[in-house]
Amino acid sequence: MKKLVVIVLSVLIAGVTNAQIQNEKGLYIDSEGNLFNGVVQKTENNIKTDFNVKDGIINGEVTYYYASGNKMETGTFTNGVKDLKWTRFNENGTLSAIAFYKAGKKDGTWLVYDEAGNKRFEMNYNNGNKTGVWMSWDEAGAVASTKNYNAN
Repeated sequence: MKKLVVIVLSVLIAGVTNAQIQNEKGLYIDSEGNLFNGVVQKTENNIKTDFNVKDGIINGEVTYYYASGNKMETGTFTNGVKDLKWTRFNENGTLSAIAFYKAGKKDGTWLVYDEAGNKRFEMNYNNGNKTGVWMSWDEAGAVASTKNYNAN
């Protein structure tokens, strides 16, 4: 029994000493202060997050989960900033938004859906700037408004 307690305590201590934390610069480090490489899983405000870290910086796919365990959002970080396609779901799993980033800036067509999965907004960005025709739809699916961000 004594051996079992020692083994369990050793495993728990090893798990704690290998935990990843963020330093004052926001980089993920291990217990010895070295830049971390690997997968981080953390929970804050009842939202669980899984993400990859390379040389202390979030890099690669990230997934956020509601407290229920249902997927909330997925996307990609490149060198610590949002990049490429991001997809968000409501609590019951219905698609609620699709967004695109390029090097941390909004870029491309963004779509927002209502609780029933109907498209309600379409917005366009280029390098963080509003562009193109933005549209919204009402509950019945009819165009409710348009705004052209290319017009002077």
